[in-house]
Amino acid sequence: MNLADTLVYADIRQLRQLATSCGLTCNLHSKHDLIQNLHNRLTSLPFCREMQEKLTWEEKRFLLSLIFEARKEYSREALLSRARKSFKEDIQHDEHERLVERVLKCGWLFRMQKPHSTVYAIPSDLQRRWRDIFVKEVRDAAYGNYTKPDLYRDDTYVMAHDVQQLLRFVQTNRVPLSKEGVMYRRQQQKLMDLMAVRENPVDGKEWRFGYGRRFRNYPDRLALLYDYTYHQQWLRERAEGLTLTEEGMRQALAQEWEKEERANSLVTFWLLSYKKAIPAIESLWMFIVSICEPEWLDEESLVHALQNWVCPFYYDTEEEVVRRRLLSMMVYLGILSRGMVTADSPVYLVTNWGKSLLNRTQHCK
Repeated sequence: MNLADTLVYADIRQLRQLATSCGLTCNLHSKHDLIQNLHNRLTSLPFCREMQEKLTWEEKRFLLSLIFEARKEYSREALLSRARKSFKEDIQHDEHERLVERVLKCGWLFRMQKPHSTVYAIPSDLQRRWRDIFVKEVRDAAYGNYTKPDLYRDDTYVMAHDVQQLLRFVQTNRVPLSKEGVMYRRQQQKLMDLMAVRENPVDGKEWRFGYGRRFRNYPDRLALLYDYTYHQQWLRERAEGLTLTEEGMRQALAQEWEKEERANSLVTFWLLSYKKAIPAIESLWMFIVSICEPEWLDEESLVHALQNWVCPFYYDTEEEVVRRRLLSMMVYLGILSRGMVTADSPVYLVTNWGKSLLNRTQHCK
């Protein structure tokens, strides 16, 4: 529903409050006048930019979780939950409730009455407007690189291929497990030698939790691959070792034409696995894809420009969340390309498949 339609169905008390807040001189008793004047004001780019300059980071993070969102309507409880997760520190008193009220007062969310409930909606054209504003804000803060790097990697479908490498490794090798159900270090190294990306086994020196079932035991990329195949019920952990299920045997023989379907499935599983630690990840990945187009962006400036858009997670700082949990994983998944301008200057650009994935995701909305 766009803004014009939303204003028609919106609660007139909010329309009056919004008109007063915007300083409009119109007939507050005429819904037609309210709708016409509010539409002109709320869709005005200068007005939106003026509001942008006044936003707090909590308000920005809250709005970000909504403007890429597929849902069209929210309950108050759902909004309060999102608002609570927009704060980096533990909230005091009713700060999350005041945040929702401020957003309503500014005209980004609208309260609408239904026969048996009150729901809240953000108009689709305002979603697009604020997406463009926020993307431009981060792009302007990050340094672009106008020359194509000499070396870059595009891992489109590579993880999908390595799912089969994992399945075939288990199919053709005896893979004993520890008492905790974990592959031994030597087996991990043999497996990773077969994969497109070589990682080092975890050394136990850092806290690892919150990003999947076996994230504590395996390095980032392998942990996602392993958790994905286990979640799909293709692997079976038994006392005698790791084996394939009947479906796992079939998947080990899957044809190459199935790689795009598997790549899509891996992205969906990544979002599911990381959502507890990064509640806004479903918006953040689309935000980053939109930012990393049409030019290569420097990693350091990109991390710096994005770090206030995320919250820390225990021992993961904002910088580590952006660098390791978002950018690195999006490269592994084939959503972003990573290039090198100099030995210590990584740059990022969305892949063609990443663009296609974003377009399909937004089109489904």
